[in-house]
Amino acid sequence: MNFIYNNKVKILSRKEVAPNIFLIKLSAPSVAQEALPGQFIHIKCSKDNYPLLRRPLSIHRIDKEKGEIFILFQAVGEGTKILADRTIGDDLDITGPIGNGFNIYPESRKIMIVGGGIGVAPLLALGEESIRQGKEVRVLISALKKELVIGEESFKILGAKVDVATDDGSYQFKGLVTDLLERIIKEGWLADQIFACGPKPMLKKISEITLPANINYQVSMEERMACGIGACLGCVCKIKTKDKRKYRVKYEYKRVCIDGPVFPGNEVVWDD
Repeated sequence: MNFIYNNKVKILSRKEVAPNIFLIKLSAPSVAQEALPGQFIHIKCSKDNYPLLRRPLSIHRIDKEKGEIFILFQAVGEGTKILADRTIGDDLDITGPIGNGFNIYPESRKIMIVGGGIGVAPLLALGEESIRQGKEVRVLISALKKELVIGEESFKILGAKVDVATDDGSYQFKGLVTDLLERIIKEGWLADQIFACGPKPMLKKISEITLPANINYQVSMEERMACGIGACLGCVCKIKTKDKRKYRVKYEYKRVCIDGPVFPGNEVVWDD
């Protein structure tokens, strides 16, 4: 895990890609060189000291050659609303890249990526790296309705096959993305690894689907963070591990910021 502190990065572009969802490109050469899919940056959203706390945002895309990274986020609170109003040319104060990223196995041939809503944010960089490694990539995206579908064209440009599930049936599959995943598995498309980010009920259901099939499953967890460096213990989640000496399951709390944000999905205690 690498930390790069007090980076001043510049906003190169800003676009509202869906209602209240923004894509910002940053000139950040040192971060781009170090970043891995699944890591995040901690951003000081305003030019002054309000709000006090930084906001953790996943790295959406990484362009090492150009020294650029992208962030994709929803403007829902004071901090992200202020960030969404920043303009091209502004400098941002960030720390990062922070955390542990996704682990793509060399032997894996087929990769399934599942994004629920704004959970798509950390997954495009993963798709790019999977394609670069020659994997067959299939992507499932979920949204409440057609207007809120994000990332579909970006994944298609990479060469991934993309399916979309909308709650109201206004676009492609009607229903939950987990129902779509089960249907695809029953049709015979079985991934070697599944990666997901989104609402906890979705992540829990995928865990229930993948466990009997013995599919490696990794999740990017979304939790509120204060410090972003593991000191405040405000973003812990419960993880089950094996006690090798006593051959039984034990539990411990992991910090999402630096122990994650990526965890083995079948080790997360979803009902805690």
